[in-house]
Amino acid sequence: MLPTVCATQWMVSVCEDLCPGYRFFAYDNYRLYKGVVFDGKQTEHLALDVEQIASSDTELTLQVKVWSTNQKGFRVNHYIADVILVKQIVAAPQLNGLDNDLLRNGEPSLETTAPYENGTLFHGASFQSIQQVLDVDEKSLVLRCNAPTVANVDQGQFAVSSTNPFVDDVLYQAMLVWVKINSNKGSLPSSAKRYEQYELIPQGAEFYVSLNVVSDQPNAMRADITLHSKSGKIHGRMLGAEVTISDALNPLFLQNSVVKTSQDRSVNAE
Repeated sequence: MLPTVCATQWMVSVCEDLCPGYRFFAYDNYRLYKGVVFDGKQTEHLALDVEQIASSDTELTLQVKVWSTNQKGFRVNHYIADVILVKQIVAAPQLNGLDNDLLRNGEPSLETTAPYENGTLFHGASFQSIQQVLDVDEKSLVLRCNAPTVANVDQGQFAVSSTNPFVDDVLYQAMLVWVKINSNKGSLPSSAKRYEQYELIPQGAEFYVSLNVVSDQPNAMRADITLHSKSGKIHGRMLGAEVTISDALNPLFLQNSVVKTSQDRSVNAE
């Protein structure tokens, strides 16, 4: 299936192309309606609608909708978000309340050191950022990560530009890991209230993910997630992200857990 971060990368790229002199900073009100699944029956054409809904001297907000037409001629909505472009990105803030001792000396949680192989996650090598689960409890999660190095030829139609989908996906992966540890269920992303990006994480660089649970229900979980350096410099943060939880996803995730091979490096293989 098309990773949700590739959908948002496409939306951002189109908005920047339409608005020279402006750069991506954030998106609000992201929602996945019906994902694009590459099962041989997927639509051949996707349409993208863009409408300016707010503006100022330094900022533009564009509502973007990705949709297609099904075999019966009806419109099918896939993704929607309000993309915010600015003339100048503000300086990266610092993460408050950072546990520096944990980042320096934290030991991995043994049962979750291989989330891509044990059925917790199903992502191919291009999206495998998580190195260690440093800490997890009923309200939070801390991960040590390394930004994947993906050759240009393997980045497909969603190459790293103003956003990096190969790194950004770990925002949602962190939620899936937390859900699996705390409920032993699978989950998939459905929406996000806001995402802010201050600067890209270079390929191959170490970084950390801190997750704080906002609400936890049997069928859904909402969290705030931050990508940051060891010193607490925030690279990006997602607020009010939500995943849908289901027991039925467990066998599907286990079936699609991957072994790292060269074939997994392409976005198109995800």
